[in-house]
Amino acid sequence: MSEFDGIKFSESLILIIVVVLLFFGSTNIENLTDAPDNAN
Repeated sequence: MSEFDGIKFSESLILIIVVVLLFFGSTNIENLTDAPDNAN
């Protein structure tokens, strides 16, 4: 039981890290694509 809980805990941690990385990555992409749009 405790092993399964540990696996779920590590999986949730990995999910949080991936979501944070995707969030920061998407904001960077939005900023990069936002500059040409404003120029046009």
